[in-house]
Amino acid sequence: MLKNRKEVDSMFSRYKDVLTHLPEYSKNIFRKGYFKWLIDQCRGWGWFSYGLLIFNFILQVGSMIQSFSAHPITSIIAFIGGNLSVACVIGISNRSGIQGWAGLTSAICIATTAFIAHNYANAWEQIGYILFLDIFCILDPKWNDDIKAEKFDSWFDWIKYGIFFLIAWAVLHYIFSLTNDPRVFLDSMSLAMSVTGSLLELNRKREQYFVWTLSSVITIALWIQTMLQGAGNFALIFSYSIFFLNDMYAFFSRKGWFRTEKVRES
Repeated sequence: MLKNRKEVDSMFSRYKDVLTHLPEYSKNIFRKGYFKWLIDQCRGWGWFSYGLLIFNFILQVGSMIQSFSAHPITSIIAFIGGNLSVACVIGISNRSGIQGWAGLTSAICIATTAFIAHNYANAWEQIGYILFLDIFCILDPKWNDDIKAEKFDSWFDWIKYGIFFLIAWAVLHYIFSLTNDPRVFLDSMSLAMSVTGSLLELNRKREQYFVWTLSSVITIALWIQTMLQGAGNFALIFSYSIFFLNDMYAFFSRKGWFRTEKVRES
């Protein structure tokens, strides 16, 4: 029982560590040469990663042109968010510290777009990323230098994160069913998946990519449904499709989270 208690607590240990050492860790973003360090974090990625960035940019330009006349402001915001969100997830798969800032900025843009489309859970998903993932990854030294992936120690890890997801989904479905969210089932499921994936990501668990893959599929379905109902555009469908391809890269690439010498076994 004590062992299980310790494992449950470890799910949230990174939050405790960062909050406990907040004055010390906050100096990270004010250190000399920090901007140059961020730029360097974008170097050395695989050709597939750079290819995804370029491919996504082309798709986002096409999407912005297609929807600009009807929704000019939303189209520009979605364009910025769509490009930075892809930079964020590619940064994650390459274990790059750039993902924190790219994620924070893109989350602001995507949340704005989602609020306009009345996908409230998807919007709060992005706000959750900012508060519980992006800011912590920016500050956490374990997400800055020599980022190491870890894997689950036992089947109990699958159970505890699975229970966390089910509880999160039940609570979120109830909350957003009280709003006028027209797609509450997929919207709340997408948010619960993202909350679970974020917790796994902060803890640098490689199993996060099982969750991110499912989350990408669900969110693509959500925004396709939103499009069919006349309240969205292709930008985020393109982004989440790129996310899915990036998830596959993390699974199968020689430099990915599942095939790297940096994975810690215990």
